[in-house]
Amino acid sequence: MKAMKRIAILVSAFLSVSAAHSETTIDNLVNASRTIAAKLEQGRHAVYGAEHYASVGGIIDYNAVDDEQYIINSGDIAAYNDALNGVRNALYFTTKMKLEEKYEESMVKVSEAVDNFVVASVQLSMVEEVAEVAEVAQETNNVADQTAVQEFVEVNDVEIKQETVVEYNQSLEEIAVNARDAGAFLAASKNEQLTSLSDQHAQDYGNSMAEASMSYSATSDVLSIEWATNIGSISFHDFLQGDYVSAAEVLGEGEAIYADQQAYMYQ
Repeated sequence: MKAMKRIAILVSAFLSVSAAHSETTIDNLVNASRTIAAKLEQGRHAVYGAEHYASVGGIIDYNAVDDEQYIINSGDIAAYNDALNGVRNALYFTTKMKLEEKYEESMVKVSEAVDNFVVASVQLSMVEEVAEVAEVAQETNNVADQTAVQEFVEVNDVEIKQETVVEYNQSLEEIAVNARDAGAFLAASKNEQLTSLSDQHAQDYGNSMAEASMSYSATSDVLSIEWATNIGSISFHDFLQGDYVSAAEVLGEGEAIYADQQAYMYQ
């Protein structure tokens, strides 16, 4: 049975889902600039009208030009400058951008873990040669082949160091965790339904995606987005099931890639 997509929203006890939208830096700039623009437009009308009536002997009302609806005051300028600074200093981040950032962070960790794996696996690769030589002696049960095994282990550095095994095992664990996270964040960034819902939700609660923390649980297919304020946290359940790949698929793809690399190296 196909799981139904669900969205869970965590709000504070004193904030309802219908809470008013918090003003963003763009909202502030629109309001401040429109206030001045409206006065400027009315001022033009007043000036041209006053000039016309002056030229034909019309006596204008004093307030027809020198009026608060035309005058740009210090409060208007302060609000406009504050809004400009807010825009200059703001980080405009969408859910897609945040997910892509998390993907890049996870891929850096994957690359580091892969490098550690390569170093450890090269150090352990002598075991493969030991196995090949020993298998020959096992199959033939020949004293000469058995002696060859003995000579091989005496001449070559075939000891396995515990620290190498630890590094090998740890790199596998780190690759598993970070590769899974990277894949999930990238898949989520391409899910337009998820990103649009998240963007709207963040806007509704006045939250910045730049300040959000994200985590993913592969066991339950839950992408969680939280803020330090604990207001408006949201989680997406079962949105990424279509992007799952099985262990068999991972091994099969990896085997094909490794075979291609080996063929290229020895061609």
